[in-house]
This record gives sequence, structure tokens and C-alpha cells, in this order.
Amino acid sequence: DAEDAYVAEYRAKRAEIFQTDSLTEDAKAALWSEFEGPFFEKYNKANSDAYTQNTDNFVSVFALQNIRHEYSDAQMDSLLNLLAPGLQEHKYVKSMKKALEARLSTAEGQMFTDFTVNSAVGLTRSIPPQPVYSEVKLSDYVGKGKYVLLDFWSPWCGPCKREIPNIRKVYEQYGGKNFEVVSIAVWEREPVKVTMDTAAELGMNWPQINNAGREAAEIYGVEGIPHLILFGPDGTILKRGFHGYDGILAAVSEYLN
Repeated sequence: DAEDAYVAEYRAKRAEIFQTDSLTEDAKAALWSEFEGPFFEKYNKANSDAYTQNTDNFVSVFALQNIRHEYSDAQMDSLLNLLAPGLQEHKYVKSMKKALEARLSTAEGQMFTDFTVNSAVGLTRSIPPQPVYSEVKLSDYVGKGKYVLLDFWSPWCGPCKREIPNIRKVYEQYGGKNFEVVSIAVWEREPVKVTMDTAAELGMNWPQINNAGREAAEIYGVEGIPHLILFGPDGTILKRGFHGYDGILAAVSEYLN
């Protein structure tokens, strides 16, 4: 079907570009950027049209899931409410509504919502080393008088790993007594040591929360990663959903300059 064709096109182009040894990394990134923009413009329009033409059947739900990140929460609320009454009870619609409600309760201007994670904080000296766990709360960092950038990520997530150098550059510029970065690994698919090793390899030399599962992401209505949230010194949510070096720098520098 149409969705399979888009997925096949995306994967084929990605393989064509990133598996070409003759290209530099910069050249690969430039070619991918040239492809990605027009591709998603076409993909998003196709899904938007499918939603509009099928609000009385499941096609609209499937299409809306594909492009939900393109809309503001207010727009999503309207689009979900336009679905036929018979679709309102579908599990996918309920899931999108639950995430929407979580984002509204943790929107910019709201006070942070705390959570507790049984996070691996180190390794034993045994062979092989085993994780040592301890309860870690978001409030161990947020609401303590610093600006805190919270980074939702996972070691299997390519876009998350590509965002880390951008976060690191901003951290190196602003890290200190007034600013901290905290990364929280969610939806992990492998043992927690993989997360710890990946964080070390990526130079994530700021506080880490791992083994978070789904709960923290659900509390903040995070449906895709990476996802960044900036908290004020008192724990107020200042900004969320920005990305890229320019976006991160703009969010942080607005308050720390």
C-alpha cells in the first residue's frame, strides 16, 4: 500500500546515501538533508489528505498517528475530536488522547511533575560487572535552583545519538552552577549496561537516568525521541520540543545570557 511504498523509498534512499563509502560524512549529511525535507513534505501531505477524506473510518486514525508530531497540541485536540464517534474508543485514539492530556498538564508554564526511577548508578567489580541500582528522582535535579535541560533518549535511537553532540556543545558553553543537563533513557531494548556504555562512548558527561521504561515518557506525553524539556530554577517548565544545535542554543541562551 501507500505507507509501505513511502517506507521502502525512505529506507532505500538512506541506504544509498549512508552506505556509500566514497562520500564524506558532511556530503552524506547534505544529501540526506536535500532528500528528507521534500520527502516528509510529500509524506505529511499524503497523510493529511488521508485523514481529511476518512474521518469516518480507521484510515484517518492511522494517518493521524503518522503525522501527529506535525501539529500543536491544540490542533491535535481538534483533529481527534473530529473523528467519528465510533473511532473515539479505539485504543490508538485513546493512546493519543492520553499523551495529549499528559503534555497539556506538563506544558510550558506548568510546574514539573516528579517521578522516580530505579536507575543503574554504577557497576560492581565482579566478572562480568553487574549494574548497581538506586532510586533516582527527577526532583534530585529539577527545582534545585538551576536551569535543567532534560533529554529523553535511548541507545537504539539514531536521531537521539545525532542530537548528543548538539547538547554537548551547549553544555560545554553553559554548564556550571546555573545550568545542568540530565539525560533519561526510556524504552530501552537491551540490558542497561548497553545504555551506560553508549552514554560513555557518546561523551555524555552529565547526569544520567537509565532503566526508565515507559512511565517517565508517559507522564510528560513524550511519543517520540529525542525530546528536550528546559526547566527553570524553581521547576517551572520553560520550553519543550525544540531540537538541533540552533534550537537548543536559542532555548538555553534566552534564559542564561
